[in-house]
Amino acid sequence: MMDKNSNYQLKFLRDELTDMVIYTYLYRKYKDDDLKEKFKKLATIESEHANFWGDALKSSNININKVNYRKIKYNIFKLIRFFVGRNLIINLLEHGENDSIIKYKSYLDYYQDNDEYRKRVNELITEEMQHEEIFAKKISNSDKNVQKSRDFLYGMSDGLVEVLATLAGLTAIISPHLYIALSGAVVGTSGTFSMALGSYLAQKSESEYKIALLKRKHIFSKSKSIDDLINKYSGEASTSALNTALSYVIGAIIPIIPFIFFEKYVAIILAVIFVFFTQGISNSIVALSLNTKMLKAGLRAAFLALGAAGITFIVGEIFHIIFHISLL
Repeated sequence: MMDKNSNYQLKFLRDELTDMVIYTYLYRKYKDDDLKEKFKKLATIESEHANFWGDALKSSNININKVNYRKIKYNIFKLIRFFVGRNLIINLLEHGENDSIIKYKSYLDYYQDNDEYRKRVNELITEEMQHEEIFAKKISNSDKNVQKSRDFLYGMSDGLVEVLATLAGLTAIISPHLYIALSGAVVGTSGTFSMALGSYLAQKSESEYKIALLKRKHIFSKSKSIDDLINKYSGEASTSALNTALSYVIGAIIPIIPFIFFEKYVAIILAVIFVFFTQGISNSIVALSLNTKMLKAGLRAAFLALGAAGITFIVGEIFHIIFHISLL
């Protein structure tokens, strides 16, 4: 039976093996030569860390032949990479390295015996901190793309919450589920145009301001590069409106779908479940891009969405009971 120290070491061994497999996978997937080189180097270092923990366990006569990487974590990581792309996955890697540093430091607080051993663990912490710095530099170079992803997720979140809340309220006063779906589609369409228009006007004002500054700065010197930049700024409002509309529509469709196929109370339960998980995942990704606590942010957003739906359902019930408003 393993003691507490060996349990720590076994956990660290599996963590390092998992990181090694993930970095090897990313090395094979990315075409960026700089990133490929970094992932290859990191995979090698994680392999060395795994060997350190493996040797520590073997010195305690513990068989590590059957110890393997965390396959579930690895497959989830691959799935996340597919959906969120390169920029946010780098945030996730930095987040993971930070977690490793915290775990190793906590372990050193517990382990007080062998000074040479403690020195080597400290070296591992230093190397993990260097990994974190690598990703921090990459993040600073991709902030604009991360912001675009974040804006898309926020737009989708608006569609999820607003349409679910509407559907919940209508469920209390409308019986035919298809009528509720159609009503949700009308609200979603209205919300899409409203959000897109607001995004267009806000971005248009910002773009016009940037163009005015650019023209003022280069009033005596015109060039093709300046013209290209002006054309780029001119197209920002349309792009912003399109992205906002698309993200809102995706969010709106998710709670509407169950009402097309199921009776209204089954549909609202399914819609709530779909929105709960989608809202939780999307806001966890936003938290990931901000390097804040993913689980906390995801759960908070998910429960707030449920709260909005619950309140509008209660309002609908009150209207139904007091004013006898209903559509059979």
